Amino acid sequence: MSRASTPGAAPTPTIITIDVEEWFHGHNYLASVPLSMWDSQVLRVEKGTRACLDLLDRHGVKATFFVLGWTAERFPDLVREIARRGHEVGCHSHAHPEVFHLTRDEFRADAERALAALSRAGIERPEGYRAPSFSLTPPVHHYLCELQDLGFRYDCSLFPVRHPRYGQPRSPRTPFRLGPGADGLVVIPMPTWRCAGVNLPFSGGGYLRLLPWPAFVFLREQARRQGVPAIVYLHPWEMDDFRPHAKLSPWQRLRSQGQQDTMPVKLERILAEGGFTTLGEHARRLGAGANLPVRRPVPGVGLA
Repeated sequence: MSRASTPGAAPTPTIITIDVEEWFHGHNYLASVPLSMWDSQVLRVEKGTRACLDLLDRHGVKATFFVLGWTAERFPDLVREIARRGHEVGCHSHAHPEVFHLTRDEFRADAERALAALSRAGIERPEGYRAPSFSLTPPVHHYLCELQDLGFRYDCSLFPVRHPRYGQPRSPRTPFRLGPGADGLVVIPMPTWRCAGVNLPFSGGGYLRLLPWPAFVFLREQARRQGVPAIVYLHPWEMDDFRPHAKLSPWQRLRSQGQQDTMPVKLERILAEGGFTTLGEHARRLGAGANLPVRRPVPGVGLA
């Protein structure tokens, strides 16, 4: 059920986004399952992704799937199936790096490799990009210029909350354009509700799994009153009954696996509400408007 932020305003949409990656791509698993061990792990991405696709089909909803190049290389038919079923395919990097640890050249090389893998799977020009774990933080906000140069139309990598890895609470909460001109990259931050000077997350991953349903509904509606759409995000492994036995701290296990069985139920309830669009369609509408603010990234600092 989509609601307007003010009387007579256009309704704020609900947007379903799915980061198509394996269970071990989450950065909480990095110490116990490094990149050198990825190909020896149990691969579950097909099962979880098809669970998402079937559920979306039952409700007639189109979503945005941000696919890793690593996944596209190994499961090109899965990428083709996502597109065949009418969903948008975006780019989620190639090897799921923490972006703030990359040089600008390394970031571009990773994105180019991901684009090449997606192209081989039949996706020639994905419009959208999302950084792994929202790790495109203020010191590397100027990497957004690389995304624009590579032909992306929008980015959804900024999460303006406090977090030990991707925290950037002072980053913009609302969309903006990178530099002047109608072809500038549209940057769409993840949704938050601003309350008492704090940005509160609610819309996906561990936040959605661990929040009781009434709390999610409350936070989502408060954000909508501020004109913020509900951009829901999840991962195929959150739709799966597989529980890896990797070595994790109690906090990491809670964050990575806590209440995992609630995600299919919550997604089903969200999909039953109506009022959906894809992130690409939302970005195009934003880009066509005349009032989108312009911001410029300052290397090593953030956005001006």
